[in-house]
Amino acid sequence: MTALLLILSLSGCATPSQRFHQKTLELGFTAERLQVSQFQHQIYASKNLQQSKTLHVYLDGDGSPWENKRRVAYDPTARNPLILALMKQDDTPSILLGRPCYYGLNAQVGCDSKFWTSHRYSGAVVWSMAQALNHWIKQQGFNQVVLIGYSGGGSLAILMAEKIQHIHTVLTIAANLDVKAWSEFHGYVTLKGSLNPIEQGELSRHIQQIHVAGQDDQVVPAFVIKSYAQSQQGARYYEFAGQDHACCWEAEWPNILGLIE
Repeated sequence: MTALLLILSLSGCATPSQRFHQKTLELGFTAERLQVSQFQHQIYASKNLQQSKTLHVYLDGDGSPWENKRRVAYDPTARNPLILALMKQDDTPSILLGRPCYYGLNAQVGCDSKFWTSHRYSGAVVWSMAQALNHWIKQQGFNQVVLIGYSGGGSLAILMAEKIQHIHTVLTIAANLDVKAWSEFHGYVTLKGSLNPIEQGELSRHIQQIHVAGQDDQVVPAFVIKSYAQSQQGARYYEFAGQDHACCWEAEWPNILGLIE
């Protein structure tokens, strides 16, 4: 299977999911799939899982829900695996928890393109991811969990946080934390089937919140993130000059990880 993926990737015929999977193997991560009530989830894990009882859980952005901004994508998996570059720098045991229908699961029973378009932050997606993560945490024996969400993954991190066993911290980077304000900024139709983090009220005060924005981000502008952080008592907000939505979080990542207490 690995050899086939490599051949496809080199030939230019690989799907976004296949290219993403190949990148995880190159970086030394392991892969498994987990079935919960409605959906399967792809999990990529670092190989140092036994070194600590603290787990960092990475949640990727929305990937590519649309092609050319007009046609729904068949495979929404991210074309730019930034999340993997961040996770590779993390010395704490880490996993990337996949959303329903991403990472090669888009044709699975129960999947529909609404789960990566209008319903990308829906209750069904949030509940399934929380259920999958809690099951995996229980199997592995971790007792402290940090959710790390990039872009739309930060939206899901906030929506999932209070459903996760042993949750300690939520760290978001360039995250869409006010879906309505974000939609209005871009002139998009509101994601009618999705939950909006800023409308869910305050998270429990025992959950440490860290929200990071890029000063030059035009995909999720800093004001969207700042307004959410200001609505949460005790949340910490950091704005990085010279950063846009994708560049250059990899260079800043060791410093950002150092913000976790």
